[in-house]
Amino acid sequence: MRAEPQPLAACPPAVLAHKDILLTDVDDTLTCRGRLAASTLAAMEALAGAGIAVIPVTGGCSGWADHMARAWPVAAVIAEGGAVALRRAGGGLERLYWAPRETLARNQAQVLAVAGELQQAYGIVPAGDQDFRIADVALDHAQDVGPLPAADVQAVIAALQERGIRARASSIHVNAWIGDFDKEAMARRCLARWFGVDGQARHRRVLFIGDAPNDEALFAALPDTVAVANIAPHLLGLHARPRWITAASHGEGFEELASTLLEARRPGR
Repeated sequence: MRAEPQPLAACPPAVLAHKDILLTDVDDTLTCRGRLAASTLAAMEALAGAGIAVIPVTGGCSGWADHMARAWPVAAVIAEGGAVALRRAGGGLERLYWAPRETLARNQAQVLAVAGELQQAYGIVPAGDQDFRIADVALDHAQDVGPLPAADVQAVIAALQERGIRARASSIHVNAWIGDFDKEAMARRCLARWFGVDGQARHRRVLFIGDAPNDEALFAALPDTVAVANIAPHLLGLHARPRWITAASHGEGFEELASTLLEARRPGR
């Protein structure tokens, strides 16, 4: 287990000086109570303008990711916990699927059948964006319902895992899927294929910021990771922890990181 996170203010500028790719969670990392502040969007614009590729890595649906890839100042988007990646290319969008669409759809149907059983047992319902998902199943515990008790959320995750289904909690959903993808695996594939970054270059150039247990694979895989302050309730349950933590929470924490990162890369620093 990585040591307790240190304040971002204590991060040596030399650690951040070579970071030119920022992977970021979306819900409750970029947003606060579901809203993206203009100041957070401006921070993303500033990063892009400085040559830093911002790549949202979200459990959110492919339909939302389509909008993000087209309209936001981002280099690519990874959605549905790693099932699909999108980027602008040739006036449209290029998509990278973890597995053939037929396989993703077949596996999703199996998970939906189990989710129907859990709805009756625990009262947990599909997320409002489920119709716009191509691979995973999102069960709502704190977006349009609840929040549900933490014990019930853990019971749902355990029930899914007992049936051979992978499941992790974000700040708003339980994401459930069949397959060997996750946020970290697709990030690794996306970075290598679209950005030519792998191995030691990935460790040197890539930074990640997140807020929830479903970000743990990326906290574990990269040496330089950050969490926004609202991760605090989840820290004890994480085997892999972020290296640093912002003083501010949600989107304001992302803005804090953006400012720190830009300052570290300032010429003559």
